[in-house]
Amino acid sequence: MPQVLVLGSGGALPSAKRDNTYLAVRGEHSTLLIDCAGSPIQRLRQMGVDPTSLRALIVTHHHPDHIYGVPILILGMWLLGRQEDLEIYGPLKAVASVASLLEVLDASDWPALFGNVFHAIPLIEHTLVLETGDFRVYSSPVAHMVACVALRIEHKASGAVMVYSSDTEPCESLVRLGAGADLLLHEATGNFQGHSSPRQAGEMAQAMGAKRLVLVHLSGNGDEEEWEREAREAFAGPVFVAHDLECFEF
Repeated sequence: MPQVLVLGSGGALPSAKRDNTYLAVRGEHSTLLIDCAGSPIQRLRQMGVDPTSLRALIVTHHHPDHIYGVPILILGMWLLGRQEDLEIYGPLKAVASVASLLEVLDASDWPALFGNVFHAIPLIEHTLVLETGDFRVYSSPVAHMVACVALRIEHKASGAVMVYSSDTEPCESLVRLGAGADLLLHEATGNFQGHSSPRQAGEMAQAMGAKRLVLVHLSGNGDEEEWEREAREAFAGPVFVAHDLECFEF
């Protein structure tokens, strides 16, 4: 079965127990990295993923907690001997920001460095982002403070669907993108501009008919039981509070 690997589960301010939220989606033939924070090489290895095998990186938006790990990811994969180009997808501002980070650190003198190929995702609902042997990935824009996309990842062999909200307020574009999801990973930072509370995450899961809800992008000083209780008040299905280095099948 395909898996979502929670490399980090915290909000923009990480805690002692939660790194910033980023994910890997693993199939039989390919692994996708979604956003890139913290220490991606270490986290991927802890979850049993060879970092050099990544099929692609998708950055949902350009806020620092979602992209600052990209340079160390590139360095680590180069040191591990990766030769294949890395495909990097995201909204135009996000991929431009990643390119700028790499330019500032100037890896032009690294011998035999693989290439980075950037793809701008249009802010259009249900855009096909990429297709691998395992997955089809679609995106839709969501309601954050900057251009940001949520992702729908369909497993081609089983038809199972995983949806990641990224950072967003409740919005209808996410409901449409996530219709019938087997697994929804939804941010639960709080009821702030550009974000959602656990209760709102539950409302979104209920509205799209999701089967299971996992709360991510969590504050470091909250009450996990309270987060789960709030989400359960709005969502009839199973609710989980994500932890770093946790795995969910879909």
